[in-house]
Amino acid sequence: MLTNNTIYRVLPTQIIQFWDAIKFACKQADEVDKADMPDYFSEMLQALLSDKAQCFIVLDDKKILHSIAVTRIILNKVNFSKELHIQCLYSMTMMYNASLLRYFAFIADFAKKSDCVAVTYNSRNPRIWDIAKTVGCTERYRSFAFKLGGK
Repeated sequence: MLTNNTIYRVLPTQIIQFWDAIKFACKQADEVDKADMPDYFSEMLQALLSDKAQCFIVLDDKKILHSIAVTRIILNKVNFSKELHIQCLYSMTMMYNASLLRYFAFIADFAKKSDCVAVTYNSRNPRIWDIAKTVGCTERYRSFAFKLGGK
């Protein structure tokens, strides 16, 4: 990914234009069971259209889409501060460190303007762990699940 690409926040009124790309990115990046996808995407679309979730994209000078991030401002239940949680982060092309740092800085700037005290995200993807280290994140905790069967 070249560093002269432009980062945009997609406004709620523009979400429908990018909806297929957002769904593709989230299917690739998020670990959602196929059976849960209709509910997952219905909730996400409602959140994006009502500005309860945000979408950021990277376009090149030919308006070709290179990357998508979906975020949500959440309340930390321990100290009641606001945090910007990256729900989905997906790149259609290789992002080099300079581009990653610029993209993350753009999202972090949005978080600061939204009175958030941190940017957070969870992932099982080792590439996302590498990105976290590159942009200066620290590990908070690890999350585990034991499936009990059923759904």
